[in-house]
Parts: sequence; C-alpha cells; structure tokens
Amino acid sequence: MMKKNPTLDLHGVTEDEVFDLVDRFLTKATSPVVRIMPGKGKGIVKKKLIEYLKLAKYSWTYEKLANGKPNEGVLVIHL
Repeated sequence: MMKKNPTLDLHGVTEDEVFDLVDRFLTKATSPVVRIMPGKGKGIVKKKLIEYLKLAKYSWTYEKLANGKPNEGVLVIHL
C-alpha cells in the first residue's frame, strides 16, 4: 500500500487563519511533497492559500484524480 503525503485539511478554516496554519505546516514538513486541502466552496481559502504559496515561492500543482483530471480541491506542494 502506497503511503500518502502529509496533508493539511483547511475545511472550516477562516480566511484569516490560512497564512499561519499553512506556514506552520510547511515549516514543520519532513516530506519533500505535501498536500493541502482548501476545498472548493466559495474559493476564498484556496485564493489565500495560493497567494501564500506564490509569496513564499513554493511550487505547486493540483492533485490528479484517477481519471487524470485535476482535483482543484487539493494542492500538491513541492518543497
């Protein structure tokens, strides 16, 4: 069985909490690849997450679904 990359679930998090939670998660990460789930919803949390990743110059992509399409509710960050 393949081990999943460490994941941060941001469901239920407010816009104001995103930067601190993501920063803490990424600075403590011991894996070269992690996943962050902002969910889809209204897109406010995802927008803040992407803003953080761009400011910090992290490389990221959307997770791929089994059918090869992007899952826009999960970002894969390459540390």
